[in-house]
Amino acid sequence: MIISDLVTDREVDKNSVDIEKWCSCIDGALTKENYLDSIRKAGFKNPELLQETTYLEDKTDGRIITSLTVKASR
Repeated sequence: MIISDLVTDREVDKNSVDIEKWCSCIDGALTKENYLDSIRKAGFKNPELLQETTYLEDKTDGRIITSLTVKASR
């Protein structure tokens, strides 16, 4: 599989979620480590980062949102 998604350098507490940022995949984003771990737990092996690019630096709370492209196989 090859998938592209957004990750964050710091996850937001569920009580602090902003609905607009959730709908934009910002407040619901996982950290890169948790994202890759979720891929492994789903049964995929050797997740490999193909691309990693800064997507957004959130000025309100200082988080950095990154776009990842990941390749993994079963």
